[in-house]
Amino acid sequence: MFAIDTNLLVYAHNTASPYHTQAKAFVEAVMNTRDEDGNLSVCLPAQVLMEFVHVITWQHLEAPLSLSAAIQVVQDYRDTGVAIISHQETQIQTFLALLTTLSTRKKVFDVALAATLKDNGITRLYTVNTADFEEFEFLEVTNPLQEGEASC
Repeated sequence: MFAIDTNLLVYAHNTASPYHTQAKAFVEAVMNTRDEDGNLSVCLPAQVLMEFVHVITWQHLEAPLSLSAAIQVVQDYRDTGVAIISHQETQIQTFLALLTTLSTRKKVFDVALAATLKDNGITRLYTVNTADFEEFEFLEVTNPLQEGEASC
């Protein structure tokens, strides 16, 4: 199973983004593709949904969403039945262990996301910012907007 990172959701819902059309098509495809048991091949971390609301409503975007529209988008994702993963009891231990492998504080929120993925047994991540996660050896990171990398 793949988790979807915040940037893909923002691009999919920000009509002013140069990545909008491609990201929207990708997100729609993975959110509408189910296996023979009716399960999606993706999940959404709760942190990603919170970051999405923060970023997509930012007034410096060319086409930000209103807070109520952003809330509706998150509710629409919830209504699909997509698995939403959250922090586990081991979050802080996993976070600290992963953080010790880095030399900068600038990636604290990426480390928090990686810890959530690891604690939930998610080893694959769709993101445009693959370099942000390359230090995490347990993660297979794919940029689905690069031709030939997507595997829905």
